[in-house]
Amino acid sequence: MSTAQDFDNEGGAQPQGEAASQPESGPTPMGRMAENAREQASAAADALRRGEFMHDATVDAEASQDDKLIALLSYVTQIVIPLIMPVIVLLSESSKKRPFQRYHAVQSLALSLLFIAVAAAATIGTGIIQVIPLIGQLVALLMLCLMPIAWFMAVIALLYYGYQAFQGKRFAIPGLTSMLRDQGWI
Repeated sequence: MSTAQDFDNEGGAQPQGEAASQPESGPTPMGRMAENAREQASAAADALRRGEFMHDATVDAEASQDDKLIALLSYVTQIVIPLIMPVIVLLSESSKKRPFQRYHAVQSLALSLLFIAVAAAATIGTGIIQVIPLIGQLVALLMLCLMPIAWFMAVIALLYYGYQAFQGKRFAIPGLTSMLRDQGWI
């Protein structure tokens, strides 16, 4: 007659003594990725609590009132007619002579393109998930509720950055401005 211990040994399961002696290999790749994402989200939340909606804000003493107004309009007009004002500023001859205007026009154009890309990805993703009967409807309802909130947050960001530009500040939008500098656009 065989006992449970004999069955475990014959069935390929390890006896308890061997399992306890093997060292753990550490967290799985998914576990490390989840831990990394949690740390980054915590760091971003801490930055927002400290009010770090922008970095490296310095007042540009050479910016005239016209430069400040054009910089403000580069951000604020994105709410109603996206992409037009920054493109006009970048195509004008005066932007070559006015680095403050060009800096904010490039930054507001990139920010608006980022907002448009995120909205397009969310819309396409929601459309694809619509194929799944119940889950698709729940995701569509969730997106229907979240999209106005996201739009409102984008409007607040554009107004805030426009106000800061009108104050004559050059600032870095976290993540976006460093990418623009790496590409040589700013």
